[in-house]
Amino acid sequence: MRLADGVRHENREWIPNAVTNNHISGRAAIIGSRFDQRRFQHQRLERHRGGLLGRKRLQTYAWGDLWQDMRLDFYTSSSREQLSQIAQQSYDQHTTVFAPARHVIEWPGRFYPVPWAPYLTDLATAIYLASFDQHEEIFFIGINCDVAWPDKNVIGDVARVMQAYRGTQYISVAPPASQYEEWLALPNFRTMPLREFISYCDI
Repeated sequence: MRLADGVRHENREWIPNAVTNNHISGRAAIIGSRFDQRRFQHQRLERHRGGLLGRKRLQTYAWGDLWQDMRLDFYTSSSREQLSQIAQQSYDQHTTVFAPARHVIEWPGRFYPVPWAPYLTDLATAIYLASFDQHEEIFFIGINCDVAWPDKNVIGDVARVMQAYRGTQYISVAPPASQYEEWLALPNFRTMPLREFISYCDI
């Protein structure tokens, strides 16, 4: 990267995605926070098999310190503190961990770069990864307007991801009143009651 006449110039090199995601159900769950723990303990998803032949199984994605709660399928973070703890505890041996390029270089062979490296907040990156993996239905758990997000850009970034993947259905396991109007206005976003979610995904 260099600056010339006040303009930023970058030379990017194509790196093939080293992660191959072979999913069966086409469904994923994004765990955004612990806000809904009293209603539904997301740790249940670690043992979730998804019924006959795993046809309803949910792959799990999360960010922040939620890796401490359960074994996830995929995790993403830009926090050096979280990634350092993950490396020390060898959490990445059973979970695929995505991180910015500078951290991938810092811990070689441990973490993976986010495909295409979009500029997104960590929660939006988790949703982006599930979308990039071509899941047809992505469920939001612990993601609503009652959560105090550390970055105010989260709401807009998540909306951008949903707009980019119009063929994907995004379903928040929460009442409509707890959702952002910006998301509710999108044709591929809706809400689902918890009981219906448990039955629909055979949890």
